[in-house]
Amino acid sequence: MRICEIRQETPTARTLVLEDAAGEAKPFVFHPGQFFTLVTDIEGHPVRRAYSASSAPGGRRLEVTVKHVEGGLFSTHAHGRLRPGDRLAVRGPSGTFHTPAQAPERLVLIAAGSGITPLMSMIRTHLSDPASDGRIDLLYSSRTPEEIIFGDELSRMEKDHPGRLTVNHVLTCRDGWLNAEGIRQWVTGLSLSDSAHHYVCGPEALMAAAQDVLQQLGVPDEFVHQERFTGSATAPTVAAGPQEMRVEKEGSLVGTTVVEPGQTLLDAGLTAGLPMPYSCTVGNCGECMVRVRGGEVTQPEHTCLTLKQKTQGHVLTCVSCPCPG
Repeated sequence: MRICEIRQETPTARTLVLEDAAGEAKPFVFHPGQFFTLVTDIEGHPVRRAYSASSAPGGRRLEVTVKHVEGGLFSTHAHGRLRPGDRLAVRGPSGTFHTPAQAPERLVLIAAGSGITPLMSMIRTHLSDPASDGRIDLLYSSRTPEEIIFGDELSRMEKDHPGRLTVNHVLTCRDGWLNAEGIRQWVTGLSLSDSAHHYVCGPEALMAAAQDVLQQLGVPDEFVHQERFTGSATAPTVAAGPQEMRVEKEGSLVGTTVVEPGQTLLDAGLTAGLPMPYSCTVGNCGECMVRVRGGEVTQPEHTCLTLKQKTQGHVLTCVSCPCPG
């Protein structure tokens, strides 16, 4: 893909507008809320990072919004070096955090910081759908007024769609951190129907608070959808010496290598040149999922794996490390 435009949304967030580098006018097909994996070369090494689409699906341009993270390899590159005309490889779409094809009559959205990006895709999609007249309520926490991503557009859309979109801003500099009590007061004031779908995206503390509140209010689990919007996911630290890893496919040995302490299974496999699939590298897409046939590994608690997949012995190589033998 070719970067055809870069928009500075806030001092620390910019949107990359991408189009097909060959000039083919193919629409981007995805579900609002899904993410794409951007691949670029930084100092001679391929780097992959997952970013949610902030644009609506179906257009010939894809928009992804990148928040600058202090020390972040890809985000620093995106903010300091990328220019219109540069090219990126794009993989995806991926992820199960998205609205269904048949839009719910009521969307309740809760976000903090860059967690607004997948929700913005949902808002843009459903407000532009002539067949939908559903209502959207957004609770959005930002540090300062200058850090409200898409602030002007949200204000415009709220004015253009009275009765369909309401936006409630929480500013940390003014109101303090958005906590469980703040979420509870806002949600209980919405007069929701039993069929409302709730989408939450942001830091771990927000996710936990929102989940507890919605459970206490009796919202069914199937109507609560969450996306942990972090730059990376890491397995719990385990003091382990080097461990041998055998990679098999359909019962046949593909190869072996040694996983060093603190190294993920994926990193070790790629270093050894083993053909191991992967995409996002942060435990969100599931493309690197494998089944452990012997030995034990540790991985973060919160990944895209379902409870059934975990029970069946599946792990994600991009965020898993071996346990002591």
